[in-house]
Order: sequence, then C-alpha cells, then structure tokens
Amino acid sequence: MASSNQRRNKAIMDKLIKDLSVFQEDFDETVESILNETTAVAETYAKDLTPAVTGDARAKWKTKKAYRVSNGFRSRLYNNSDHIGYINYGHRMTKHFVPGIWVGNTFEYNPFLMGEGVVMGSKTSYVKGQFMMEKAVGNAEKFMLRNAEKKIENLKRKYEK
Repeated sequence: MASSNQRRNKAIMDKLIKDLSVFQEDFDETVESILNETTAVAETYAKDLTPAVTGDARAKWKTKKAYRVSNGFRSRLYNNSDHIGYINYGHRMTKHFVPGIWVGNTFEYNPFLMGEGVVMGSKTSYVKGQFMMEKAVGNAEKFMLRNAEKKIENLKRKYEK
C-alpha cells in the first residue's frame, strides 16, 4: 500500500510532467514563430538589396516555413533565378562577338550573319557581387536575437506564476 507521501509525490511529479509537456509545446510554437518571422524579414531584406534591372531576380526570392528536424527547426530562404549566383557572388565578363545588324536604335541578333555584328562586353573584366543573401541573413539574425529575447521572456513570465 502506498503511503500518503508517495501519493503526494506522485501527484506532484504527474503535475510537473504535465506542465513540462505543455511548456515544451508552447516553447516549440514560440521557436517556430520566431523562425518564420526571421525568415520573412530575411526575404524582405534580400528583395530590397537585389538590384532590379528586369525585376526577375528580385521577384523570385521565396521562403519555406519552419519545419521540425531531429534537433530543432529549420527554415529556408532561396532564389531560383538562373542568374542570382552571378549577381550575388560576382562574375567575370569577357568581350565576345555577337553577329547581327542594327535596325534603327535596336540590335537584331542573327547567328547566320558572318562578319557583321558587335563586340559585347564590359569595360571591366570583373563585376563585383552584391552579396544580398549574406547581408539579408545578417540583418535577419539581428532581428531574430531581439525578437527571440522578447518572446522567450514572455514565455518565462507565463510559467513563473
């Protein structure tokens, strides 16, 4: 037969386990929320930092909502534009001949013309990268630290009662 101390201790432990499981759920929801907000901020910064020549690279910044992995949560910021790597990291420019003719103020490309065309290229041989992704992630990390501190303090206050 269980003594009154054992029953009381079991009741205390059962309540603690229940409280901890509720806290874990609240904590996971808070972390997921922080990560989603941080990823959204990073996307905004990345879009703002991306040069808009045609707008294609700027428009293709996307995020993937936070999802659980074995030891926490993960979220993604990505851009599937064909030339985003060249804009972000920089690239070399080589002068090259493009066959075609000028019609008025526009150049019409024609691969079958021999000898007529223009030499395309840049005055510089290397175009520096903009590093939008790295800058956006750095700014978002600063936001995340401020935001996480506030949300975790609120969560602590909720369970300190």
